[in-house]
Amino acid sequence: MSNDITPEIRLLKVTDIPQLIDCVKRCYGDSYPFHEMYDPVAVQKLVDDKLMHSVVAQHPDGHLIGHCALTFDGANNTAPEAGKMIVDPDFRGHHIAEAMAKKRIEIAKELNLVGFWTDCVTNHPYSQDEMIAFGAQETGVLLGASPSREMAGLQNFTDTRMSFLSCYLALRESINTVYLPKNHLDFVSNLANQIKVDRKITESSALGSGKSEYSVMVNPETQMANIKIQHIGEDFSFAISSELSKLEPQKLAYTMLNLPISQAAAALAFSQLEAMGFFWGAWLPNYSAEGDVLRLQKLHESVNVDEIICARAQGDDIKKYVIAEWNRVGKNNPRIC
Repeated sequence: MSNDITPEIRLLKVTDIPQLIDCVKRCYGDSYPFHEMYDPVAVQKLVDDKLMHSVVAQHPDGHLIGHCALTFDGANNTAPEAGKMIVDPDFRGHHIAEAMAKKRIEIAKELNLVGFWTDCVTNHPYSQDEMIAFGAQETGVLLGASPSREMAGLQNFTDTRMSFLSCYLALRESINTVYLPKNHLDFVSNLANQIKVDRKITESSALGSGKSEYSVMVNPETQMANIKIQHIGEDFSFAISSELSKLEPQKLAYTMLNLPISQAAAALAFSQLEAMGFFWGAWLPNYSAEGDVLRLQKLHESVNVDEIICARAQGDDIKKYVIAEWNRVGKNNPRIC
């Protein structure tokens, strides 16, 4: 096939789904962590439910050579994930990812989104470069959040779990209040300026009210637990400690917790979570209709942080902050490799 191609960049059609799955397999084999991307019924449901807005690149001969998407976590998710970026290894280096990402931003603006976030891989800088070119700003690093996976045609590391650099792209003005412990106020104030969001950032000693509301999901294949907090109640510390005790026998590698920092009780809850070994993961502005979410993380395995590649100094600064927080609160976690 000729290297001089001009693919058509367009929205995914239902009839494209089998070819999309073939493209995923050419790039990742069977190691892609979003397993719904191998299931035609699951992909079609995401599209039909308007939870995934997909862009594809079609080769002049008719077959698909690329994909990316905006994916919503549910009806209450207002700033979706920009991800699932896949480019056929035979056609890398032709700015296909950039062209698809441009179309994805057009879709985001048509949907009148306030912004979106993405988790960029850190075993190479290319996906970070693409997001930075569009104005995205780094908000965190998720250390060892996923098993390593092979990417055809790219350098791969297989002796450690994969980390992600989280970025946010603001598309329109948003004004919110966030509640955080005093030791994070300066960092978040500076970060808010960088990522272009207008925030009142304040500390609070408010206790939660009533009973905590949250969900816990475990993915055995990625060895990860995901705790999503909807309401911070007065029983918060006890409730989350109890959930961690229930998870312990599964010997998972990683636990993520989404904390709604628009709730006044979030500042105290954050400090309580740090006492449990959680530390800064990534800030996701406008994640839900209620406001911002802070992703906290807790590691149960060591991570080789020297393999985390950042595309620019701003990313390196975020990486240093996250690692410093890990060292500060994670005294019972494994040592850094």
